Amino acid sequence: MSIPRSKLLGMQVYNPDGTYVGTVQDIALPIGEGEISIQVLAKDQSVKTIEWSKIAAAGDIIILKEKVEVAEAPVPGATQTPPQTHTPSPTEAVKGVFSKIISRAREGKPLCPHCGKPLTYIKQYQRWYCYNCKRYV
Repeated sequence: MSIPRSKLLGMQVYNPDGTYVGTVQDIALPIGEGEISIQVLAKDQSVKTIEWSKIAAAGDIIILKEKVEVAEAPVPGATQTPPQTHTPSPTEAVKGVFSKIISRAREGKPLCPHCGKPLTYIKQYQRWYCYNCKRYV
């Protein structure tokens, strides 16, 4: 199984005991001999380099085989929680597309409500036409 770089970046990293280490910032590729590793921005804002052989599992998160020591967050008394990433639901994505269409229409640049491409006004029929969908709106 392989994991693309785009999926690894931003992935949360945890110790075997379930404690949060940090998030993947980049991949380190060695020149010559050596092992591929990941660079993790730890919760104490330090950068840790972890060799790929020390990773037990990688899916939605990364779990390490061996514990990596990380100092507590620099702010005393504050507990650091893993960063939450927001993936828009299909409903939110659709609302986003329609809000763009509406904002463009308000600017005098109407867009097709079906595909989002610019509409062309056909004077002969006094209607808007989408060349991408090949239909009148």
